[in-house]
Amino acid sequence: MSSRLVGNVLAFLAMILWATQFPAMAHIMQTWQPLLMAPFRLAASAIFLLFLLLVTGGAHHVRNPQWRQIWLLGGVVLAGSTVLFVWGQKYANPVTAAIIISMMPVISVLIGFLQRREQLTVPIAAGIVLAVGGGYVTALAPDQGWFALGLQGGEVLLLGAITLFVWYTRETTARLGDISELAQAAFTLTCATVGAAIVATGAVALGYAEPVFDFSWPSVGIIVWVGAMSVGLSMVMWFAAVRRLGVTVTTMHHNLVPFYVMVLALFSGGEIIQTQAWGALLVCVGAVLAQVPLRHLLMRRDKVV
Repeated sequence: MSSRLVGNVLAFLAMILWATQFPAMAHIMQTWQPLLMAPFRLAASAIFLLFLLLVTGGAHHVRNPQWRQIWLLGGVVLAGSTVLFVWGQKYANPVTAAIIISMMPVISVLIGFLQRREQLTVPIAAGIVLAVGGGYVTALAPDQGWFALGLQGGEVLLLGAITLFVWYTRETTARLGDISELAQAAFTLTCATVGAAIVATGAVALGYAEPVFDFSWPSVGIIVWVGAMSVGLSMVMWFAAVRRLGVTVTTMHHNLVPFYVMVLALFSGGEIIQTQAWGALLVCVGAVLAQVPLRHLLMRRDKVV
């Protein structure tokens, strides 16, 4: 199996796990303050991944000398992204939120271009257009107009969240490439837990957030699932996919999340909507096109001529 095929499979599995958090979070946000939810969700993911690291013999990575980088990327950047994301979800229309998140490939290319680490080739540009357009179509609810997005104020927070997350992904893979993907995710998520806890504690102490939470068993079970699987395990697969595909192509897989959420809804009596299925197809075509080397397209063009 080729490295690219493995990368696409890992990205697919990561996004399936990521998608399971949306119906879960919609339920749990009724009894949790968003800023308080962030550190508990991160803590569940960190504990789970640290346990996996221990049982798989990866504990030697603790001696990694780049802890300053890990604290910066996890405790500041990832923590900030998580806080903004859960906060923005609370104050944004779900359709608008999904559309904003679909801009991740564009943000990745812009950051890569500014850092002089990535070039905007024709296949990547075409892939981004299809992926963003498909993400837009897939995110639209059947009763929504094409431009009736219903802005509610949380959109700026979500845009900031995904920008920080893309930057976190690019810098983690660039600066921490000497440790495994499991160690990258485990260490940065642990630091992110501390950062998010500081923000949540400060917000409650200053009166910006009410201490609303629910430690009933169903609530705890949802937190454990979201933290361990939707965030933790999916993050490991995410980094593994990025190593094989690059950040921009991997982020295109993120635009299929609304479609996966819709598929998961089938188990509770939902149905697949034709327009969303077409949108998902556009995303898939965009992701494949972006992985075709430009020289292959030029060779095919020369053969046609």
